[in-house]
Amino acid sequence: MDYEKLGLKVGLELHQQLNSDTKLFCRCPITKSETFPLQLSRRLHPVQSELGEKDPAALFEYFRNRSFVYRANAASTCLVEMDEQPPRELNKKALTMALQISRLLNCDLVDEIHFMRKMVIDGSAVSSFQRTALISTNGYIDTSFGQLGIQTIGLEEDSAPALSRGNAIEYRLDRLGIPLVEIATDPDIHTPEQAKEAAEKIGTLLRSVEVVRGIGSIRQDVNISIAEGARVEVKGFQELDKIPELVENEVKRQTCLLEIKQELKERGFRGASVASDVTKLFQKTKCNFVKKAIQEHKKVYGLKLDKFVNLLKKPCGDRSFGKELHAYPASYGFGIIHSDEDLEKYNLSLEFNELRKELNAKQEDLVAIVIGVNAERAIEKFFERVNYCAVGIPEETRVADQLGSKYARPLPGAGRMYPESDVPAIKVTRGMKNVKLPKTLEEKQKELDLPKDLSKQLVKSVFYSDFLEMTKQYKPKDTLMIANIFLSHYKDLVRRGYDVLKIGKNDLLEIIKKIDAGELPKSSLTKILEDLASGFNMKYILEKYALISETELEEIVKEAIEKNPGKGESVMMGIVMGKTKGKADGKKVSELVKKLR
Repeated sequence: MDYEKLGLKVGLELHQQLNSDTKLFCRCPITKSETFPLQLSRRLHPVQSELGEKDPAALFEYFRNRSFVYRANAASTCLVEMDEQPPRELNKKALTMALQISRLLNCDLVDEIHFMRKMVIDGSAVSSFQRTALISTNGYIDTSFGQLGIQTIGLEEDSAPALSRGNAIEYRLDRLGIPLVEIATDPDIHTPEQAKEAAEKIGTLLRSVEVVRGIGSIRQDVNISIAEGARVEVKGFQELDKIPELVENEVKRQTCLLEIKQELKERGFRGASVASDVTKLFQKTKCNFVKKAIQEHKKVYGLKLDKFVNLLKKPCGDRSFGKELHAYPASYGFGIIHSDEDLEKYNLSLEFNELRKELNAKQEDLVAIVIGVNAERAIEKFFERVNYCAVGIPEETRVADQLGSKYARPLPGAGRMYPESDVPAIKVTRGMKNVKLPKTLEEKQKELDLPKDLSKQLVKSVFYSDFLEMTKQYKPKDTLMIANIFLSHYKDLVRRGYDVLKIGKNDLLEIIKKIDAGELPKSSLTKILEDLASGFNMKYILEKYALISETELEEIVKEAIEKNPGKGESVMMGIVMGKTKGKADGKKVSELVKKLR
């Protein structure tokens, strides 16, 4: 695609958790809980902004009429997250890290830091808001395609992730309140590959400070538009390498919607708003799920979309236009079945023929059904979206869905922000403006006594701090071995299903010392790590893998030579290593074979 001709603009919002030891407004540790014995329930309501406005995204969530269940563990959650206690003092370490990131991105600090309440009533915050503050503005980062402007950097509380979805959505509270830095770029990105480069560049720079690592600790919201289209925000994308495909799919989607707009204009489309209760037409249906719904006293609503025939088959990004439209009633818990589909697979062909007659649908019209109770609002919003097809592309928030996205809710506005009265303003001092910068990854890399490629990998690794801690405690003969444990052995263990977090740092350090001292064979390192990751203790490891004495090894070598006269060195090595069952150092065996032959 010719992105320049299309007028592609992309802006990023990167959200990175900060490893500030405790959460932003309480002293709960930053940790992941495995069990959640505590539970509370809430229904959330929107409130007006300080200017008396109501946010469209908040109203959308409110009218979905959902309830929320929150699960918590006292080891990672307190009354602050449960909205039963006011926030405690701001985490100073998190603020310092936000200031450092601002300097690294060449931003201007604000004069005073004011925390605001950002309304969030999708259930991801018990209180119905997140605390957020503007830290700095007007920065930049250098890229291969020129300077990319940094609009704002904010410091806020992270949200709660969903455990399950249904009538009552369940959330876990161990993540709620973790400090999060939000970095918003200018929409100066004009190709999918530039979007990936920018995200990677900023993400790499963020690793100069102590950030949380692992799945979900960094997320990208990608804002995308084309010249004749509209800005959409795709939230929660985590796969850096697939950002180009996400952008490409969104461009294809918007291009398709523009083609549909032109097609509807040529067809003379004037709007679609016909909907009626057609349950009687489906009383004798052979479609099992429709029959069951009617038995449960649900209604079948018939819809007519004037001049829409065959349009829902059209590819729209990574899915059909039908699936694109389906997401709108689905956001209220309803689905659609339409006449552009293969109705034979549902056993609904006869009923849809009757539906056409009932709705006075012409050959160029599409008919559809929605099944459920109280579906009026979902149908109303569906028709709003269908009618907007003749206008253009709506600005909206979408959620990442594989390599594409689906509709989530309207774009939020300024009406979702109002002052936080429980957190005092912070005057930015000269000392804060001159906060000491952390070492960059390049500087950290130069300090490592390792090959260049290995040191480059290590400073980006989640185990970098563990490597530094271990090499400070103990200077091994082979620093390279420790680096390879973290970068190679651990990666292989995870790929094969082992939990490397079960390998204690003290146990690993003892293993390295024993290998250095010649008490454990380096050749058995992989199996030793497998056993540690499986939960075996050090006593078991030492008994299983401890090297036999040099005297005993010498006797085994002599015996092997006597019983196998004339055999080559490599054959003798194999015989001896087999007899010792891995409890001998290969280098030592080789030396003895050469000496005693």
